[in-house]
Amino acid sequence: GGGRGGAAAGPAARSDPESRSVGTTIDDATITAQDKAALVADKLTKARNINVDTMRSTVTLEGSVASQAEADRAVQIAESTQGVKSVRSKLTVVR
Repeated sequence: GGGRGGAAAGPAARSDPESRSVGTTIDDATITAQDKAALVADKLTKARNINVDTMRSTVTLEGSVASQAEADRAVQIAESTQGVKSVRSKLTVVR
């Protein structure tokens, strides 16, 4: 018996190159702009002293923040920005 077992790929299979729309590929400058805007809009971060740099869809956050919670929030915002693959935090907590 040569039955094929395993789970069938449902409609959630994301690796299909045909389904990639024109707007899917987002450049680094767009990621930086969106991330910076989100940081400024956020009540906790307000992006006062946070520098955002994006290289090949990896966001680097640098600067000083008032608390670890603010640093964590900045990373969370960066990770949720469309097109971001990874986030590196170089944020320093200054009291």
